[in-house]
Amino acid sequence: MRYEAMVETEMLWRLASEAEDVGDFGRMLELARRGSALGDPVCWFQLGLAYDLGRGVDIDKQQAMRCYRTAWRNHYMGAANNIAILYRERGDNRAMFRWFERATAQGDDGAFLEMAKCYRKGVGVRASAEQAVRCLAAALGGTCISEAEREEAQALLAEYRMCVIPRSP
Repeated sequence: MRYEAMVETEMLWRLASEAEDVGDFGRMLELARRGSALGDPVCWFQLGLAYDLGRGVDIDKQQAMRCYRTAWRNHYMGAANNIAILYRERGDNRAMFRWFERATAQGDDGAFLEMAKCYRKGVGVRASAEQAVRCLAAALGGTCISEAEREEAQALLAEYRMCVIPRSP
């Protein structure tokens, strides 16, 4: 992408985000569509969110998936987590787990928490307490994780510690 197009797409997604913040979903969609037509992955992601959550359009999970996949192919790391969630909603747990793995490979430390939950209950992958604990440790050691995710990972890790540490008589 040439420099001028990069500057234009960055401006478009910033304006789209501002419009979304004030609830002007029509304007957000217009700007995100313009940016996605220029190939901007963040605009593709914004469109995916619009279809996923019904912001200014009817909810359309298939269209959301197409937008997220386009964002992913254009190197937007945040798309992998949303793709995983759409697979979870579909009940395709193996695909969900693979996309959480992709998210972690791209630096989304919060996705380690989701993988830990999968290992904990054997969803999309063979259950493994050891792998769950490793994923929780990776999540807690990461920087790309929300405070809520960090707190949940700490609570789950504390549960594992309670099971392993012998109690005094």
